[in-house]
Amino acid sequence: MAAEQSQFSKLPKKQLIFIAEKLVDEDFPIGNPYTDDFESAYATLQEVSKYFSVESTQEDVEFFAKLLEINDEIIADLFANNKEQMNNRELIEQLVIPVAKSYNLDYSSWGSCTYTNYMVQEFDSYDKDWVTDSASQQSNDGSWSMWEGQETSPTEYDNFEESDYEFDRVYEVNDEPVQESLLKKLVLENTQDVVKSLDRKTLLELRRIIDSKLRLL
Repeated sequence: MAAEQSQFSKLPKKQLIFIAEKLVDEDFPIGNPYTDDFESAYATLQEVSKYFSVESTQEDVEFFAKLLEINDEIIADLFANNKEQMNNRELIEQLVIPVAKSYNLDYSSWGSCTYTNYMVQEFDSYDKDWVTDSASQQSNDGSWSMWEGQETSPTEYDNFEESDYEFDRVYEVNDEPVQESLLKKLVLENTQDVVKSLDRKTLLELRRIIDSKLRLL
């Protein structure tokens, strides 16, 4: 799906120059609008947008910040010498219209919450009334873990409290290498098949190895 473009990108270049003139006079950001006072830049654009009966959005702020950045030399020429070149069609036609792209942002967040797992585990016992006591004993001595059971219903989460977050890589949508994506899928599928064939002792050892690796990440 194509990225949504600013509504101002459809305006004639001459009108865009007119808006750019107003924005520059109001110290609108040239380049990344988030490094300074974004709300002020947004308010400035909203005020200028009234000339065209348009309600501006966040994407529009980005559009003009990028427009001013990539056309800085052309705009400087148009505005030079008391803006005597403002009607220079040749210069105006050289204006480059920025194009938005769709990006994926990988990120992680962490915190605390309460959860409820619904599981089932098969136990061998000589008496039905002993099963829960047997399960408690095996859980306490480490020979059985609650996580070894089979899920009977989706886990329920509640009382989320986010502690912090971290942004990771940014990349264009559909830009992730196909080979890498395919490899991850194959690894997961093959791992699931292997795990199903393992006995309890091997699964516990595998869990110990995985837990040890996770602590190092």
